[in-house]
Amino acid sequence: METVFIPFTRYLVDDFIDEWAKLVNDSYLRAGASVHILIWPRVESPPIKCFNFNRAQYHSTCILSWLYEVLASRVSTYYFIGIGYIDAYVERLNFVFGEAAPGMRVAAVYTKRLLPQFYGYEPNYNLYYERVAKEIVHELGHLFNLSHCIDRKCVMSFSNSVNEVDLKSRFFCSKCSRSLVSYMSKTK
Repeated sequence: METVFIPFTRYLVDDFIDEWAKLVNDSYLRAGASVHILIWPRVESPPIKCFNFNRAQYHSTCILSWLYEVLASRVSTYYFIGIGYIDAYVERLNFVFGEAAPGMRVAAVYTKRLLPQFYGYEPNYNLYYERVAKEIVHELGHLFNLSHCIDRKCVMSFSNSVNEVDLKSRFFCSKCSRSLVSYMSKTK
């Protein structure tokens, strides 16, 4: 599957994005699937119309629609995932680590709340790096037709807090691996 990583911010994304691509590839290869990841060559900042000044957060669904309009609607064979050091929400939730719109082939991962310093802890960039990788694998899993998994160790497990992100692994359980391979074999 051809996948494009699009940096939304330079800060805390640029230095990690190539390594995240390697970790994501590893997670998919271990499940028996293959993704080919390209890195978008420049930062694409989400439009200001998606920013809610009252909440001081971006509206995630607006960002996904924008990604679709500017990229995915023009290139029908690629999946797109934006990654940025920003805070975002969806209706009925205070925040999200990411969101996917499989029908539009777009997803986003918002990394601000994945940084330990956000919660007042000492910097730990290894932990940040691993958390973001898990969320990228998770959101791409949604693009590849996977739902949330009840196995708390599976990367497709829903995370409502950063502690839940830490509890899950970066890998798919056997059930999700089978579903992923099945989906990919049908969409080649």
